[in-house]
Amino acid sequence: MRSEHSLTRELTAMPTPGHTPGHMSILITSKGERALVLGDAAHGPVQVLEPDWVSRADMDPELTRQTRGALLDRLEREDIIVAAGHFPAPGFGKIVRLQGRRYWQGL
Repeated sequence: MRSEHSLTRELTAMPTPGHTPGHMSILITSKGERALVLGDAAHGPVQVLEPDWVSRADMDPELTRQTRGALLDRLEREDIIVAAGHFPAPGFGKIVRLQGRRYWQGL
C-alpha cells in the first residue's frame, strides 16, 4: 500500500514502512478527534526525541528514519492522539514541542 486507504468512515490505514515491508498504522477518527495506533513505527519515547535512532528489528533503517520523521511531524502539526503499544503506561499521549525539541507527553 503506497498511500492512505479508508477502511471505514472512522478507520484509515496509513503506510508506515521501514520497520517491516508493508507496515501500517491505523488512524481513528471519531467525534471530531483523531488518534493513531502507532504499531511499530516507534518503540519508545526516546525515538520521539531522537527519531533517527533505529533498532536492530527495523528492516530498512533509512526508510524507518524517513517514515518516523514525517509521521512525527504530522502527529505534532495536526495534534493527533497517539496510541503507542511499546511506550510505557499509559501508552496514550501526544507529540509536543518544548524549547525547540519534540517530546512524548503521556495522557
